[in-house]
Parts: sequence; C-alpha cells; structure tokens
Amino acid sequence: MFSRISTKRSTSGFSAQIARLRRALDEADAVVIGAGAGLSTAAGFTHSGARFERYFSDFAAKYGFHDMYSGGFYSFPSQEEFWAYWSRYIYINRYQDAPKPVYDDLLKLVSDKDY
Repeated sequence: MFSRISTKRSTSGFSAQIARLRRALDEADAVVIGAGAGLSTAAGFTHSGARFERYFSDFAAKYGFHDMYSGGFYSFPSQEEFWAYWSRYIYINRYQDAPKPVYDDLLKLVSDKDY
C-alpha cells in the first residue's frame, strides 16, 4: 500500500517556478482557485486512522466500518442513527478548523485579490 516513511524532496529546483507564480499573483486582478479532495487531504482532513478513531470509534465498534467514507454508505437501522453519523461527520469536516493551516496559507496568498 503506502509507505509510512515520508520522503522529503528539496524545493530548490522549483525556485524559478515559485517566483513566477508569485509575480503572476502580484500582477493578477483576480484569481480563480480550483481544488479538489487533495487540498482537504493536505489540510489534514483524513477519513481514516487516528482522526477516524478519535471521532467515530463508537460507530466503528457498533457497525464495523473503519473510515468515514465507508460510513457514508452504511445502511443504518434507523433515521436517528443515520443522522447521528451525518451530523457528526458534517460538524468535524465542515465546522471544525482544519488540522493543518493549508486553507489559511492559501487565503493569505490571495487575500488582497478578487478570488
């Protein structure tokens, strides 16, 4: 599957590209940001592992699923349990701060622009 060993690459080879992006942001009147699930993952919104165990260990013990994604498709025996799952899911993935400052860093890059 995936290695648990993080491999860090040097960013020195990207200095020119980073400077070009900085100039483009500085000169732009407006910025369109297109992002998908990768940005949320980078911000620490993981759907399994320690984060899942912290918030959904009761559901895992009772229903046997081991990640938030699978829980979203589970056929709960009642509407109360369905909404108990989804209200918690929405609360921690929408209303709690992201575990890492990726969104804040992105906002700082474009805060003085029409975005």
